[in-house]
Amino acid sequence: MREAIFATATSDGFLLRLTEAQKDLIREVLLFQADRPGGYRTSVVRLGVDRESASQVMRKVSDSNPEFSLHEIHVLFAALSSTPIMIPSEEAFYERIGFFRENSFALAAGLLNAAEAASDKGGNLSAND
Repeated sequence: MREAIFATATSDGFLLRLTEAQKDLIREVLLFQADRPGGYRTSVVRLGVDRESASQVMRKVSDSNPEFSLHEIHVLFAALSSTPIMIPSEEAFYERIGFFRENSFALAAGLLNAAEAASDKGGNLSAND
């Protein structure tokens, strides 16, 4: 799976160009997070948002070249980086998510790198964003 993500900074966040495999992995980790026990508080600790907001982000992932706010980018990053921690067994992770744990960590890093690269290219976001 390709870890590189291509992003373009917008006034509100980033336009992401994701492969189908990347979209599948993101959807699976968000579905896993949605199935976790606990309510509002535990969802906010894990993802930074409640379950309904996480579901809205998941729906956007299916769009072609979706635009995400900075807060939504954080939700993606949090889901990709926390799910492998919550499923420490490689076998269990693969059975539940359909990808390897290293793919999730690599895609989280790719998301961060894409955001940095898009911001460095003179995007519309300020240094304080």
